[in-house]
Amino acid sequence: MENTTIYHEIDFLLPAQRFNINFSYITQKGLPFVREFVLRLIHLAPMSMSQVASFFGFSRREVQEAIDDLVERGELTLSDNGRLTLTEKSSGYFTELGEVPRLSLLRDSTACLSFDLATFSCLGKDNSSEKWKAGLSIKVDDENASCSEAQVEKHFQRQFLEILQKGFLSRSLTLDEKDSPNVYTVNSVNKIKQMPVRLPVQFKVDEDGRSVEREDFEKLKSSDYVHERISLELDRLARPSNFGEIARAMIDIGDGETLKLFDSKGSSVSLQFFEDLAKLESNSQKKRTTFIGPIYSSANWELLQKHLAPLIKARRESKADVGQTPFLWLAPSDPYWGKSSNLQVRVSEILSMASTKEKRLYSPTIYLPVSGADDQKTARQWKWEFDPNTDKVHGVIEGFLGGNVEVIHFEGEFVVVVYHVSLPDSYPVSLPIGFISADKDVVSSVGRLVTKYLEGSSRFECPNDCGLLSRFRRNE
Repeated sequence: MENTTIYHEIDFLLPAQRFNINFSYITQKGLPFVREFVLRLIHLAPMSMSQVASFFGFSRREVQEAIDDLVERGELTLSDNGRLTLTEKSSGYFTELGEVPRLSLLRDSTACLSFDLATFSCLGKDNSSEKWKAGLSIKVDDENASCSEAQVEKHFQRQFLEILQKGFLSRSLTLDEKDSPNVYTVNSVNKIKQMPVRLPVQFKVDEDGRSVEREDFEKLKSSDYVHERISLELDRLARPSNFGEIARAMIDIGDGETLKLFDSKGSSVSLQFFEDLAKLESNSQKKRTTFIGPIYSSANWELLQKHLAPLIKARRESKADVGQTPFLWLAPSDPYWGKSSNLQVRVSEILSMASTKEKRLYSPTIYLPVSGADDQKTARQWKWEFDPNTDKVHGVIEGFLGGNVEVIHFEGEFVVVVYHVSLPDSYPVSLPIGFISADKDVVSSVGRLVTKYLEGSSRFECPNDCGLLSRFRRNE
């Protein structure tokens, strides 16, 4: 759709299972030349052996060998008047007069295929290693999982030709382009394992800032049921409007620009204002870029890299000791934050670029929200999500600027601020919107806000920075 803007990208994890399917199929094969044309000739009209010999120019011995072979195969017989005629078996090779005869063969085969548990669409041969993380899980009817083998037996037969055309079955079934196999029966279906299939969804707004209907999923035969289940999950996670809190956070940060992107009621974003602001920033000396969507999305990460890449290059070439420079990434308390495989890629990138073989370039720390130092459930989930990078991940008491603001702060270099705006009457998921700034004053002021919070306490002897998740306090 034209003139739309992506304001969020979320991966949904749809339950799927992998099956070993044993089946029999019928294939139509052509006959050897002489055999085919003798049968085609007699299909036109019963005739004597001498007439067959005369038509093909065979000697008596040659025609005798050909006819004997066809009689032994049960494909020719002699009528009462001494003429050769087709048997019931060979008559089945033809559907029309004069056509090429095709021989039906029953063969066995096996396939390992995956099917989702919502629409039972065949997903192919891939043995997915996807894990249930970095996404929102979609719930399906319990019966779909418990009766999946019976469902797959039915859907495999229905989708057989499509599965064949997509190349999901053995090549031996499709070696002959003229061959058109059909499934005869499914002998057995055995479930091997369960895993998620990842469905990335882009949430968009039109040029007037209105939410756009989600697109269907190409890999699924029908998307309606899945969209229905996605809507149920979004309803479960829905939060009230936090625009008032966002406005106060903007004041605390000293950001008077981002607020201008919303209408007077604070109910939707204006893309026209966004485009106008982008033009102003491109011609300004303020070293600021405003963006919509998660910072870890491909487009927005490119904006961050315009600042980060030159710094990495300069620090690699410099002889100065810069390894202790803090690089902080403070996550918000937003149910949609990080629900994308993109985040894990970006985090790994930040951590891996922090050092070379010769030296450290900066000191990265990821801060993830927990309700308290004893919040074992959330801590375990974060450790699962961020494995194997938990040695740089801290738990932090949620509540920085109301828990609605995400910050990436590279001390003395640049800062990223992302407001996660909840406007449930306008958008089904939160709307991330923010800016990147390399202005020294902005970088310093936001850095002081973050440092003050991290060094503060929520209550007596309960610092906001709970320390490494890998060493999180255990209730034993």
